[in-house]
Amino acid sequence: MKHHDIVTIGNGTGQGVILQALRKLTDLDRVSAIVSITDNGGHSGALRADMHVPSMGDVKTVIAALSGETVWGQIFRHRFQGGRLNGVSMGNLLLATLMDQGGTVHHASRRLCQAMGIDANILPVSETNAQVVAELADGSEVIGEWETITREKRDVPIVGVHHEPEVHTSQFAIKALEDANWIILCPGTLWIGIGSILAAPGLVDVISKSDATLIAVGNVLTQPGVTDGMSARDHLDVLEKMVGRNIDFYLVHDGGLPDEVLRHYKDKGFTQVIDDLGENGTQIVRGDLVSHSFIHTVDRVHYDSKRGYPHAMRHDPSMLARIFLHVSQVTPASEGFADKPKLERWEVRDF
Repeated sequence: MKHHDIVTIGNGTGQGVILQALRKLTDLDRVSAIVSITDNGGHSGALRADMHVPSMGDVKTVIAALSGETVWGQIFRHRFQGGRLNGVSMGNLLLATLMDQGGTVHHASRRLCQAMGIDANILPVSETNAQVVAELADGSEVIGEWETITREKRDVPIVGVHHEPEVHTSQFAIKALEDANWIILCPGTLWIGIGSILAAPGLVDVISKSDATLIAVGNVLTQPGVTDGMSARDHLDVLEKMVGRNIDFYLVHDGGLPDEVLRHYKDKGFTQVIDDLGENGTQIVRGDLVSHSFIHTVDRVHYDSKRGYPHAMRHDPSMLARIFLHVSQVTPASEGFADKPKLERWEVRDF
């Protein structure tokens, strides 16, 4: 049986998990991942400042999620600990090397994926070296992803985003969306991650007119400076406003979270997203979506001690794969997944 042309839209870790889930159901040669280019934090932020290039950090994270337990994969996911190289990501360095040889982020990621045997089409939304600008409800603006996350005026909500300078949208991304049977909005940073991608000219025009099945995977936690106080309904409303159409399926975690995990996150300003979803034409799919294999990593934080955000929360690829299989069986599309998920050869547990 044929499989879908699928496009995922995301900004790093959440998108990597979605691609891991899809890999359980289908080969990834007809799956395209549209990735953000405005992350300005950590090692990738330092590289983009030095090289005057768009961010490669989210591209690196997606490749890392699909790289497997090969020598290549272990090298790519390596992050140095201690000394002058403390926090330096080998994946970022490999991408930067190929870009320094005259390539774009897209061509660098494509060459690495070919070398590492990764079939998915990883598409940076643009090659423009731009920052995302958060538009606040009081009329002020904040330039930069990390500047938005760490801003003092967290009680003033974000109402929109744009880029500075305006980006030139990748035509590979436009074409992928035009051909898509499914479009999946991945969990991740709502306004300055997903919103930053969708602010690229032309994307929303294609999505709003598309008859593709539109799926969104909801966030489990709010994020400081970005979605403070937002409920599941608020998240869904923002996403539908961004894409200019109704979302067909919205996936929500309802399995609870261990108190120890919540305590670590609450100390940094995160709270669990409240499920207040009713009926609005969207099919709400609830389940225990969190990967419990990551609970033991709750003490691991972002390597930059100045930010120190917990990074132990992941959606569960196996549960997501079962849900995607179910969605494929209840949608009227002529193409679908095989009845049985494919055998997973390996799973990357951390990236």
